[in-house]
Amino acid sequence: MSHRDFSNIQIMRKPDENGGIQLKKFKEIIRNKYGAKLDNYWEFHKWSVDNLAEFWAELWDFVGIISSKKFDQVIDLTIPMQECPEWFKGARLNFAENLLRYRDDRVAIISAGEDKETNHFTFAEMFKEARLYAAAFRKFGIKKGDVVACYMSNREEALFGLQATTSIGAIWTGVLPLLGAQAVINRFKQVKPKILLTIDRYQNDQEEIEMLPKVKDIINGISSLQRVIIIPSKKESKLKNISDIKNR
Repeated sequence: MSHRDFSNIQIMRKPDENGGIQLKKFKEIIRNKYGAKLDNYWEFHKWSVDNLAEFWAELWDFVGIISSKKFDQVIDLTIPMQECPEWFKGARLNFAENLLRYRDDRVAIISAGEDKETNHFTFAEMFKEARLYAAAFRKFGIKKGDVVACYMSNREEALFGLQATTSIGAIWTGVLPLLGAQAVINRFKQVKPKILLTIDRYQNDQEEIEMLPKVKDIINGISSLQRVIIIPSKKESKLKNISDIKNR
């Protein structure tokens, strides 16, 4: 299929001509600085491909990436893409610092699920939750370079855990809850996590998936784990017996 021929493709969304304010601002910067002709999407696309380093350098500045040290080089174009050249060489930054830069009442997260109410979290609430998670992780001894593992569905707790982990300078890793215990053990043993963040159950396509039996096997199979945090999926989850799960 031609990447330019969309005649037989169902339209899912058509941008408003009056929208895209940030993109228009960015394109204007490129026009003024480089004298580029950007009258339509494809001209802008071509410029971004033909001027790869310049495009990403300008985007870094435009979105306001927070860093302790800016990059020395965006990319070495003498290295073929299939050899995975290093991007933004020399840059030093913290991922969480960039995610948590805002502390206002705008909505940052909309969390929904098959069997849960839709919840909204503001940037201020997201920052507060991430800070609480980070405090707990530090209390458990997590420091820069340590690994925190996640074994749960897409929930707000996973995002808070990610932000907290990276804010410390620790390493975050995760696997899908659909994976069996042995597959999770095989993956996590390679990185030796100290903390496992998981959940007691979840619902997938109206099917109840119990996690605690798998969690028990995973804990027994990974000797590096020092602490297991089990997120209750529902209020009644707190009544479940987890006395046979180590390091909970």
